[in-house]
Amino acid sequence: MKKEILHKVRYPLLLAAAAILAVWLWTARKSDRPVEQAELKPREKIYLRREGTFRPGETLEKVLLRDIYDRVLADELIQGFARVFDVRKIRGDRRYTILTDSAGVVHGFEYYPDAVKTVRVLRDSTGVLQPELVQVPLIKRTLALTGEVRTTLYDAVKAMGESDELIAAFSDLFQWDIDFFVDPRVGDEFRMVYEAEYALDPSRPDSLGEFIRYGRVLSGQYRSGSAVRTALYFEQGERGGYYDLEGKSFQKTFLKSPLNYRRISSHFSGGRRHPILKIVRPHLGVDFVAAEGTPVVAAADGVVIEKGYEGGGLGNFIRIRHKNPRFATVYGHLSGFGPGIAIGQSVQQRDVVGYVGRTGLATGPHLHYCFYENGRPVNPLKIKNSSGDPIPAGEMERFKGVREEQLALLAAAPRRGEEVPGVIAGTGPGHMAMPRL
Repeated sequence: MKKEILHKVRYPLLLAAAAILAVWLWTARKSDRPVEQAELKPREKIYLRREGTFRPGETLEKVLLRDIYDRVLADELIQGFARVFDVRKIRGDRRYTILTDSAGVVHGFEYYPDAVKTVRVLRDSTGVLQPELVQVPLIKRTLALTGEVRTTLYDAVKAMGESDELIAAFSDLFQWDIDFFVDPRVGDEFRMVYEAEYALDPSRPDSLGEFIRYGRVLSGQYRSGSAVRTALYFEQGERGGYYDLEGKSFQKTFLKSPLNYRRISSHFSGGRRHPILKIVRPHLGVDFVAAEGTPVVAAADGVVIEKGYEGGGLGNFIRIRHKNPRFATVYGHLSGFGPGIAIGQSVQQRDVVGYVGRTGLATGPHLHYCFYENGRPVNPLKIKNSSGDPIPAGEMERFKGVREEQLALLAAAPRRGEEVPGVIAGTGPGHMAMPRL
């Protein structure tokens, strides 16, 4: 009986032992095989950053010798740097970074000439210094704002956190019709749609990085009392310009004023007591007070026909005959002349022709500006301006689409510069409309 029981138990035990032995042998044989290593990607090097700022007048050589104490390495960095950027264009107050490892060994140098460029000289995998000019990608956004004049347009826009550049760009839209130094009144309203460019963060493509610069003002409106002016940017081929709602050019033959000035000290008059000569005589121009050295621009296209010094009163002056030979303008008391200005030289509207001064009979820096029609002096502040070419008939349908889109954006303009959503052409407000604030 015992033998029979032992026989029944022995066979299962033998089978279990055989199975264990087979598993052990298979595992041992597998362990003899070479282990396949996963491919390891080289880790990106992380450098320590020692940052600094160029002082006025400092050279790249001086900075490198001061910060890395190695003439040979400094020369290598300078030679690489010069291959992608002119070392003479390094400016004071610009930042730089020296890249080192944890042991203090220098591996590279970066210089930041502006917000969108980095000049980098960095060692490659073989230890050779390689220069490159890195351009930060930009993203463009369309923004809009609206406001009301309490003191000046300048103060109103600055109060919204925007800068002088945007104020100047908006003012340029209406420079032929509005003199923003004297014309605005308390309660005037303005709206604008404009482009702005931001640095694009590749790791966060849906977010805006640092503001870089303004782009083009796409449209603008200005309401003063019952008068509303609307300027729309429209491109035809490679050229673009500003037009009113009817498609007439906003650009006029003559600028309202040929400079940015503080005030008018003397108006056009048939009889004015001269502040120096102490006699009454005609004052056949307008005196614009401005800081000495303020640029003076040509009021319209033309040719310089006189340039010189008149001791009887004007001091340094130039006279321009314009495309329509009936008209001429004179600019007096200049401290100097614009680059390339000479008799016979052609000038375009807004070319700098001189700088505000106090030469001749002048008690302080100002521009004496005269306007002549057929040789007869005319008050520059009262001339009737003519417009440029209108939108051609073949472009009117496309212009109407742009007009409706921009009017809708202007109507939706917020109190501060914020991004505006796209709109469908034809959803804008009524013709010539400007919603009340």
